[in-house]
Parts: sequence; structure tokens; C-alpha cells
Amino acid sequence: MITYMKINKLHLFILLPIILAGCSPENNAQQENNNSLTVKTEKIIHYNGSYNVGYSGVVVPKQSTSLSFGIMGIVSKIAVEEGQQVNKGQLLAQLNPSNMENTYQMAFQKLQQAQDAYDRLKPMKENGTLPEIKWVEVETGLSQAKSATAIAKRGLDDTKLYAVADGVIGKKSIMVGENILPGVKAFELLDISKIYVKIPVPEDEISAFKKGDQATITVGAITKTIAGTVREIGVSADILSYSYPVKIEVQNSDFTIKPGMVCTVSFATQNNAAGFLISNKALQQDLQGNQFVYVIENNTAQKREVKTIALIDKKILVSGNLKEGDEIIIAGQDKLRQSSLINIAQ
Repeated sequence: MITYMKINKLHLFILLPIILAGCSPENNAQQENNNSLTVKTEKIIHYNGSYNVGYSGVVVPKQSTSLSFGIMGIVSKIAVEEGQQVNKGQLLAQLNPSNMENTYQMAFQKLQQAQDAYDRLKPMKENGTLPEIKWVEVETGLSQAKSATAIAKRGLDDTKLYAVADGVIGKKSIMVGENILPGVKAFELLDISKIYVKIPVPEDEISAFKKGDQATITVGAITKTIAGTVREIGVSADILSYSYPVKIEVQNSDFTIKPGMVCTVSFATQNNAAGFLISNKALQQDLQGNQFVYVIENNTAQKREVKTIALIDKKILVSGNLKEGDEIIIAGQDKLRQSSLINIAQ
């Protein structure tokens, strides 16, 4: 028994320094460091001044016209391609004219016959030797022949489709050899000498817009920045996004801006705003749609709700419980929770 107690005391004497060493401040710090998440941070900047309001938009043609044949027939010729510039009156496509040509020739021959009868019997009408009822038949026959010939001529002309205005062929919907019905769209003719940039504006901001407002538009696809003017302000909101369409007119005489291109649109405001400038990388959003950032406090991440005010010089102007000089996390937020231990990357 005495030997057993001595052995236990010896073990306790050996283990005690190890236990105490494990509880030392250095080891505690190391353990905490191992449990922390590495993040990148930046300091926020206080801002008080004017700002621009920005929107995303898409280019749409100022006018789009659907062109179609007025008669049924087989497409025998297509004279233009998609994206081609055309002038008013230019031939776009043609149907096989054989049937209409035959119809016109038959109508024209009947017109000649009716005209010949009219010319031969007119002197008899004038000297009173032709019965009145016979003269009525002659006049009626000539009138009907003229109408039938005009209709046949119009049908023959309708085998050719022409541009109704200057523009660009936006879409071609027919092929050679295709049997096409009247009224079916063959081409889409776009007027893009002036284009519209269409933006969705939230319902709480639409009242600030008026016709004639000036905007700065940047088209990323062609690296071009141009000026535009508000021409149309929608009065009916989209039922899904609760936004109103606003159309901004832009000159496009060189046709470099194409329908479908995505743009950023900026409007200068007369109002000043106060807040904090942060990187867009810092801005987070929870499941309820609330925006927030993580602020560093005592080596922990603290969640602070914010509200976006505007975009300024590629930074986001926000309001919230922040102060100038606060360090906010801009990378490594994926696994963060409220009060998570953090380690700032150097």
C-alpha cells in the first residue's frame, strides 16, 4: 500500500508541470489562434458630399418593324442578311412570281378586250344608235376589267418585299424554298440610328425622374461612354420586380451600339449624402434580405447592419452603426458567425 501511494504521488509530481504548461497563456493563445479564421480587412472612410445614382440597363431599338408578305407563295430570293444596313425601298426578298404573273396577264387581256369594246361602241353611243342598256354593260365590263387588272398587278407587286424605312435587319425568319403564308413575319427591321437604354427603376425612386434628365451611359462591350436623355418614363410597374421602365435616348449614328448590349447608367443628383465608403466585397446579405458587414472588435467578427445609399467611385456608400477607421472584413467571410475569432492576414 505504501509503495502504491508513493508511485501515484510520483506520477502526479511528473504530470503536474505538463498540466500547468498546457494551461499557460502562450498555449492558450496558440489554441485560440488555431481556432480562428483568417480574413482580410480594410478601414472604412467617412463621406459627406454629392453622389451619382447608378442603374443597370440594356439597349433596345428605338423602333422595331415586322415586315411580311401580303400573299402566299414560295420564297425564291433573299437579298439581305441579318445585321445588314438597308435603305427605304430596297428589295429584301421575293416570292416565285409565276402564278401572279399568269393571273395578271389574263386580267390584262380581259382589260384590253373591254377597252376595245368600249372604244368601238362609244361612237354609236354618241350618235344615239346604241341602246342604253348595252352601253351600261360596256362601261361596267371596262370598270370590272380595270379593277381585276389592278388587283392582279398588286398581287404581282406583292411578290417582292421592300424596306419601308432606313434601318438594320435585326432578324431574318425565312429561307429560300419555304412556302410562306401572308402576314407571317419575314424580317425585323430596326431603327438604331438612335437607340434606347432601358433601365428598371424601383418604385421608391421613380418620382425623382423627369423627361429631359441627362444620364451618362457606359457600354462595356465596346468600352464606350456617351450621354443620353430620358425620353420615356413608365406608368405601369412590373408585377414581379415592382420597378418602372425608364427609356434613355442615345445617338448612335455609327451603329456601333447594338440591341441587347448591357450598360451602366449614372445620374448626377443635386442632394448630398453622408455615410461610409466600403468595398463591395465587404457587403453581405442575410436570408431576410438585410445587408450587413463584419467589423473587427477584440479579434472577433461583429455583425453590423447597414443600408446602401449609392455607388461612389467604385465604392459603396452605406449608413449604419459604423465609425471612421473601423476595420471591416472584405475576404474570408464565408465561414464567419457572430463573434467568430479571426486572424488578420498580413
